[in-house]
Amino acid sequence: MRLALVLLLLILSLTATSVQTQLKSTPKGLVNRPALNKFLAALTAAKGGTRLEPVRIMHFGDSHVAADVLTRNIRSLFQNEFGDAGPGFIVPRNPMSTRRVGVLSGASDGWVIEGIGGRTSPDNIYGPAGIDLATSNPGELAWLETSCNHFEIYFVRLPGGGRMDVAIDGVTQLDAPINLTAPKTQLDSLSFDLPDDTVHRIEVRTLNSGRIRLLGIVAEHLTPAIAYDVFGINGARANRILGWNQAALTKAIKERNPNLIIIAYGTNELTDDDWTAASYEALLATIIQRFQAAAPQASILVFAPPDRADLPLNNRLRALIEAE
Repeated sequence: MRLALVLLLLILSLTATSVQTQLKSTPKGLVNRPALNKFLAALTAAKGGTRLEPVRIMHFGDSHVAADVLTRNIRSLFQNEFGDAGPGFIVPRNPMSTRRVGVLSGASDGWVIEGIGGRTSPDNIYGPAGIDLATSNPGELAWLETSCNHFEIYFVRLPGGGRMDVAIDGVTQLDAPINLTAPKTQLDSLSFDLPDDTVHRIEVRTLNSGRIRLLGIVAEHLTPAIAYDVFGINGARANRILGWNQAALTKAIKERNPNLIIIAYGTNELTDDDWTAASYEALLATIIQRFQAAAPQASILVFAPPDRADLPLNNRLRALIEAE
């Protein structure tokens, strides 16, 4: 809850004239407030009418993020103040996220989820969500339905890749099915702008027995409001990010073009014996440097873990928070 309270205090300090100049003091619990200046500038531009596209937030973390309970509250706070730019990046049939209000998504039974549960891909390309949907079956379907006027799909091109079609509201959006066969494995994406901002359904359908890997679907209103991406994995530690294909992750972050990246790990590390305050600080520094390289326009916010009353780990919790 601490992050929600800090951000609530931050939001309540804002006015329509200047987010940066009207934030007179630093809310309790927020360290190094100037690090948020880039994000605050984006909010100021959105409020002042000088920004055209969404202000995007990417929130990485463990089960506290995956459940989309805390993040749902934070999203609501921001969208109530700055407007709703849509649900953002969603993996259809994500086993860890609670249902999003106003969003329907799913996938047929022939897809398997890679990146968790012992299923991995040797190239470690999962995109920012850390998971993908994979199949080699023809006729499989993945979909997302919500109110928006802009869709993006993120997928993998690879040797032996299959063919797929993309339809919106039952109408194919491609001149010909897209062939995902490529000499090397790499993340790619397609985007689709729609003439009307209303409820639309996007479907990805596999057409042959080649391998298809779907990383996620973005749905947005192209307006200067808040889009909030939730990237949580149950049981995750911060070092999980470094195990993903960094070139693919960097490309996905660049294409999402975020204004704020939130890093929220630590709860699961508290039970581990393989870290010190110094090593954890170095780990976070590496992650922050990579995020900054991928999104130099974004502010980075590190969210300390909540208390754990179930284990006598107070000293370790204090050490981890100090490292963060």
